[in-house]
Amino acid sequence: MNYKYLLKNLILRPMNCWGEFSSDIKKDFFLRKNNSKSNLVWICGLPKSGTTLIEQILDNLLYIRIDRSFLRKFPKKDNISPTNINDYIYSFPKKKFSYVKTHLKYDQNILKKFINERFKVIVVLRDIRDVMISRYFHVMSDNKNWQHDVIKTLSFEEGFIKSLHTITEKYNKKRSEATGFQKNPLVSYYYWIKNWKQIKESENLKKVWYEDYIKNPHKFIKEILDFTEFNHFDEKEIEKKLNFIRQRDKKIPLIKQLNRPGQNVSTFRSGKAGEWKSLFNERIEKEFNNLLPDKIEDILN
Repeated sequence: MNYKYLLKNLILRPMNCWGEFSSDIKKDFFLRKNNSKSNLVWICGLPKSGTTLIEQILDNLLYIRIDRSFLRKFPKKDNISPTNINDYIYSFPKKKFSYVKTHLKYDQNILKKFINERFKVIVVLRDIRDVMISRYFHVMSDNKNWQHDVIKTLSFEEGFIKSLHTITEKYNKKRSEATGFQKNPLVSYYYWIKNWKQIKESENLKKVWYEDYIKNPHKFIKEILDFTEFNHFDEKEIEKKLNFIRQRDKKIPLIKQLNRPGQNVSTFRSGKAGEWKSLFNERIEKEFNNLLPDKIEDILN
């Protein structure tokens, strides 16, 4: 259980904390009449890839965030590894709806355990160029990020290029080993996408592209509802609620979104697809492609 998160929420926003607790109680004990057998959901996605979108969709169903609820216990996410994955898997209550979002890289043995334990795995993918653009703005807003001090005073062109590969003394080796990311963000993200992208979909594994949501939100949400067996929920009503959240978050600076206590913490910035087209110049595109370990076409939708 994330006691630090829960305590911060309780002290700073007690009414918000009570609201979340009441909502979780309602889901666990009063809205149990549902035919879905997809009790357990594990979301895998890169930072800035659209994983928050999937969280918000599941929040509109009967799922509870297992790492952010008084009703659940879950080990610290930064410590996930192939050797301790069972501790995380078995912390999920089998007969209650729960989900977690992680940046877990592809591992054949871990995926096999998920499937054996009847998890529904949702892999979120996005154009790596937009991922890195969004990541850059996140680093600029977050003064605790290990690259922040290096790029904060630079122009967009210089700062963005440095954010793709620059190593700093603040780089957290322990955390990188837990998440599977190397010191070079662009290379790590490339292989993360490539490895997950090659996995075939199945009854228990679904790959979704953020760009598909932008093209047709209702269809995208409907596919998530079908996958989790919550077909009786209305995708149009869910999209209305998501749009309300986006309009609200647009008015809040990213750094304040990141530090908000409670389950409404967000990394939402613009939610655009293809933003890189207006921000990449000739030099950025050349540097970007030169830093990639292989062809970008191999990891695009």
